[in-house]
Amino acid sequence: MDIHKQYAVIVGVNREQEVVLRSERVSMGDLERWCGRHLGKHDGVVIEVTTNTWAVVEMLERYAGQVVVANPYKTKLIAEAQIKNDKVDARALACLLAANFISEVWIPSPQVRQWRQLARHRGRLRKQCTQAKNQLHHLLQTHNLQSPERDLFSAAGRDWLTHQKLPQVEQLILRQLLARIEFSEKQIQECERQIARLAQDDPRIARLMQITGVGLYTAFSIVAVLGDVRRFPSANKLAGYVGLVPREHQSGRRAYHGHITKSGDRLLRWLMIEAAQAAVRWDAHWRQVHQRIAQRRGYSIAIVAIARKLLVTIWHMLTEKSNYQYLRQVSYVRKLQEWAYRIGRQQLSAPSSRAFVADRLRELELPLLADALVTSGRNARLSLAAPVT
Repeated sequence: MDIHKQYAVIVGVNREQEVVLRSERVSMGDLERWCGRHLGKHDGVVIEVTTNTWAVVEMLERYAGQVVVANPYKTKLIAEAQIKNDKVDARALACLLAANFISEVWIPSPQVRQWRQLARHRGRLRKQCTQAKNQLHHLLQTHNLQSPERDLFSAAGRDWLTHQKLPQVEQLILRQLLARIEFSEKQIQECERQIARLAQDDPRIARLMQITGVGLYTAFSIVAVLGDVRRFPSANKLAGYVGLVPREHQSGRRAYHGHITKSGDRLLRWLMIEAAQAAVRWDAHWRQVHQRIAQRRGYSIAIVAIARKLLVTIWHMLTEKSNYQYLRQVSYVRKLQEWAYRIGRQQLSAPSSRAFVADRLRELELPLLADALVTSGRNARLSLAAPVT
């Protein structure tokens, strides 16, 4: 099937790649009725990834015995064809499926698709908010205005902004930018509350949050994008999926290695770069590794190298169910406490936030850390000197 927004072009072949179903155009409204009449459990269907792919997949799985989603960028028989139309594309897909030559895409579960959609939506909101803040900074720079407050968007910084004397048009722009930032931040907080509630029963989230630079949203996005990490047989396969491996062109005795491929999910690659920068700043181990690489290759390339090393660490932690070797105990407990706060008392799966944090620590086989948290007073300053087991 070559599916589009309004219709799908369908061609059927047998195992000998002989056409048994001539090209037919079916509107998307009639597609399920067509599938009920023509498809059975002995049939296989292949479609390419597009906007409405997953809705079509859910429908096809009710009728066909096999549903395959093809990677359009690796279907060379279609991409390099001299004559390209819907009929030719559909027949090419059918023949490739019959010959078992389809570059197949993993089909995520409905829950994974929902998590991915929420993670990407929150990422878009953050980019919109950052864009508005950058525009506001540019507006102030045009008038050589510098805020005396360290945080321009704190309560004191916003109060300083409202008292600046600007031309009438720019006052309008300033008010609208501030309103856009405030609205975006409220939407981001709502998304993060939903993320916190959805993730509280997934032990992978708490495990990944042990890594310096990986917070709740980053851990949630990693789990959402990767799904079942066991589909990656090695850490290098995972790095290649995210696009954090160098390009390579080898022929004979000549080999060329370029910049990273940047293939795969953009959100996850961006989050790993952000996590690497935070890890280099706050974690002594990663700071030393970064300095060693930066002396030879430069700051930016070293950050990308740290991002890949963090991704390799994530693969081992998820596949082996192991803990982070360089755990910063106090920082990690504060992450869990903030997670419990975002969930809210009514939605919390434990009697209290302290119990919620202690449960997460025991699930990760950190009993000494959990006991230290429970025995410390409610208002006492957290003191975690116990070693990590």
